[in-house]
Amino acid sequence: MHLLTNIAALLLFAPAPKEPDAVPSDAVDTADAPGPADADTAPPADAPAPAVVGPQPPEAPPVEMTRLSEDYQPPFPSDELELSAVLKRSLEGNLDLAVNAVDIQISEAQVLSALGAYDVIITAGLGGTVQESPQRGSAFSFALGSRLVRANFGVSRKLETGGTISVDVSGSRSLTDQPINFFDANAGSFSLASYAIVPALTLSHPLLRGAGLKVNRADINRARIAVSQSQAVRLGTAQDLVRDIISAYWDLLFAHRDLENKRRSVQLAERQLERTRALVSAGRLSPVDAKAVEQALASRESDVINAENALLNASLSLRTLMGESLADQDTLGVLPMTDPLVKPRPVDTKTELDAALAANPQIRQLQLGIESRRIDELVAANNRLPQLDVSGTFTPQGRSVDSVPDQTTGAPGAQGSWPEAFRNIFSDNIRDGILADWTLTGNISLTWDVQNRGAKGQHESAQLQIKKAEVQLEQARQNVAAGVIRSANGLRTAAKVMEVADISLELSRENLQAEQARFEVGRSTNYDVLQRLDEVDAAAGQALNAQISYLKALVQLQALTGEILPAYGIDLP
Repeated sequence: MHLLTNIAALLLFAPAPKEPDAVPSDAVDTADAPGPADADTAPPADAPAPAVVGPQPPEAPPVEMTRLSEDYQPPFPSDELELSAVLKRSLEGNLDLAVNAVDIQISEAQVLSALGAYDVIITAGLGGTVQESPQRGSAFSFALGSRLVRANFGVSRKLETGGTISVDVSGSRSLTDQPINFFDANAGSFSLASYAIVPALTLSHPLLRGAGLKVNRADINRARIAVSQSQAVRLGTAQDLVRDIISAYWDLLFAHRDLENKRRSVQLAERQLERTRALVSAGRLSPVDAKAVEQALASRESDVINAENALLNASLSLRTLMGESLADQDTLGVLPMTDPLVKPRPVDTKTELDAALAANPQIRQLQLGIESRRIDELVAANNRLPQLDVSGTFTPQGRSVDSVPDQTTGAPGAQGSWPEAFRNIFSDNIRDGILADWTLTGNISLTWDVQNRGAKGQHESAQLQIKKAEVQLEQARQNVAAGVIRSANGLRTAAKVMEVADISLELSRENLQAEQARFEVGRSTNYDVLQRLDEVDAAAGQALNAQISYLKALVQLQALTGEILPAYGIDLP
C-alpha cells in the first residue's frame, strides 16, 4: 500500500515571498530557503530546502510534497537544478534584459544630451590685418596703410526661460599711417596708434512663442520620462520572464511526478497480473481474466510513453526559456530539485487589485507615456502663439589714441596705451555718468501667422494623442484587473479542488484496499480492482492538476501585483 500512498501524496508547492529588507540583492537562491516559522515542519537536512507561498495565516498547516523515490530515474540524462539556479542562469543570460539595460543607458545619455542645450559656451579669437594704400594721382589720402591686431573672449548660455545671454570682451591695437597734410602727399606721414577695449552684453528673449520654463525644458523632461519608461519595460520583461520560467519549472516537476505515478501504476498492474495468472493456474479464474489485466497493463505502459514525451517537451521548453542553445546541449533533460512546503494563501481581491494597478509595469509605462504626450501638447499649444522677440545689446568701450605734436601751438604729443584705454571706459566726472563711451541698442520683432493652420493641426493632434493614450491606459487597467480576478479566483478554486481531491484520494485508496482484499477471497473481479485503480489514478491526476493550476495562478497574480521579483529574492541591478 506504500505505492498507492506515494501516488496520492502530490502536494502543492511554491517559493516563499520575502520581506524586501530580508532579501539579499544578489541572492536569487534565497527563494528556496524555509522561513523561521517553518522550522518545525522543515524536511531533513540532506533534502532540498522547502519554501512557503505568500503571506500565510498562522493556522494553515504546511504540507510537504513527497519527493521522488530514491530509485527514480529519468528516461533520459538530466541535469539536477534548483529553481533558484534556473532563475539565476535565465536572468544572467537573457538577451531581452540585456537589450533593455542598453535602452536605459541610451535614455540616460539622451537626458545628458538634452541638458547640453544649456551648457556654457566660450568663444575666443585672435586676428590681424595689414594694409598698404599709397596715394595715387590727385586723390586725397586719409590713411596710407594700417596694421591691426584684435583679440576677443566671450561667454554665452541659453536660458531655461527661452532666451540667450552673452558677454563678449574684445581688445584691439591698430597702427594707421596718416599723411601729415591730406592735401599734400609729399609732406610725409606719421603712424598713429589707437587702443580699444570693448565689452558687450547681449540679451535676446522671446515674449510669446518659445517662452517659459516648461516649454524650454520639454526635451529634458521627455528624456527623463523615457528613462523611467525604459526601466518599466525592463521590469516588465523581468517579471514576465520569471513568471514563464517558474510556470515552466512547475510543469517540468509535474511531468516528473506524473511519470513516476504512471510507472507505479504499471507496477501495480503487473502485480495484479501476477496474482491473476496465479489464480488462473490454480483454476480459480479463466484465462480471459488475465487478458483483461494485460490490456489494462498495456494501456498504462502507453501512458508511461506519453508521459516520457511530455517530460522531454517540458525539459526543452524550460531550457528554451533559459536561453540555452539546444544544439549545443548534450544533456537535454532537467531534474527539478526544489521540493518546498505550501500553505494556501488567503486572497483579498480588492487588495490584490489595488496592488496590481499601482505596481504593474505595463500600466506604469502607459502613465509615463501620457505624461510625455502632455509635454508635447504643451509645446504644441505654445507654438500657436505669435513670435514676439525682444533683444538688446549694451556696449561700453574705452579708447586711447596717440596725439601728434602740434607745431602751431607747441602742444607736445602723447602716446596711447592699454591702461588709458581701460580708464577711458569710465567718466572723469561722476555727474556725467559712470560710463563715458557706450552704445545701447534694442529691437522688438513680431512674426504672426494669421491662419496658423500648421500649429493648430499639431496642437489638435497632440490632444488626440493624449486621448488615445488614456483609452489605452484604461484598456490596460481592465486587462490587469481581469487578470487579477481570474488569478484570485483560480487560487480559490484550486485550493478547494485540492481539498476535495485529497478526500477523493483517501477514499479511492481505501476503496482499492478493500477491493483487493475482496479479490483475494474471491468476492471481487479483476474488473473491479482495475476500476478502483483507475479511480486512484484519476484522483491523483486531479489533485496534481489542481496543484499546478494553483501554482500558475499564484505566479500570474504575483507578476500582476509586482510581488514576483522580491518573492523569489531577485533584485535587478
